Amino acid sequence: MDEEKNTHEEFLWLKAEKRALSLQNIRWFEEMLTFDTLREAEEWVMSDAYNRLGEGEYDGYRTSDPKLAFALVYNLTRLKTLGGASFNTIYADEEVRDGHIVFRVWVN
Repeated sequence: MDEEKNTHEEFLWLKAEKRALSLQNIRWFEEMLTFDTLREAEEWVMSDAYNRLGEGEYDGYRTSDPKLAFALVYNLTRLKTLGGASFNTIYADEEVRDGHIVFRVWVN
């Protein structure tokens, strides 16, 4: 049982280490606007972030607005499902920076 636990902990450590290395190579676009409604956030994402991400300019998008992150993940997933994506995988996560949550969305 202890061997399984150690193997699992080692796997989690390696996974975290690999993720940290891959996040260092991402070209981030930072957007700190906030919107009142999800509809406004989606319109902004579709006109700005959506066209910048995964097309060579940026690999990742950071925002303080969870509505922007949600709209971006939704629309990138939709694009990938329809077969028009130039990327393989969509990732989303959050980090705490200076006491504030920053949402991250990136592709590879």
